[in-house]
Amino acid sequence: MALKLITKQLQDLYRDIPDEYGLSAGPLEDDMLHWQAAIPGPENSPYAGGTFCLQITFTTDYPFKAPKIKFGTEIFHPNVEKDGKICMDFLQTEWKPSFSIGYILMAISSLMHTPNIENPADQDVANMYLNNQEEFVRIATEWTRTYAIRTTQECRPVTVPAVTEAL
Repeated sequence: MALKLITKQLQDLYRDIPDEYGLSAGPLEDDMLHWQAAIPGPENSPYAGGTFCLQITFTTDYPFKAPKIKFGTEIFHPNVEKDGKICMDFLQTEWKPSFSIGYILMAISSLMHTPNIENPADQDVANMYLNNQEEFVRIATEWTRTYAIRTTQECRPVTVPAVTEAL
């Protein structure tokens, strides 16, 4: 069931995500359980101008178990651990099988713009965000320039023609 649904969500992905998000995602090579995604830094955020790579790993229990998603690009953000793991309730305790990959990626993009300070992965970064916004923006912008300035093409998944043709 997992592979069939993942294949269907790949087919629907670009139809479901509005163009202004600029997101891309898909399987690496011919492995439908391992994807890579590219999320452009949202405008009017310290991440603007950067492209952030995400690694997505599905289990055979998907959609009943959330995929594991982490940033492959270093990011200074209250809801992202140093290893790239994203702290979002709906990826852990509030997961619903109805959440699509498109929905997840748009939610991560929104989180980049507006962090959830109520549930931080890094309390120090969250405190800086709350108490010293200027310093937070300075560091997050510096990290974006250092780690996330690349073309979206560098994060794009390698989509095998046989996979996309089968869709």
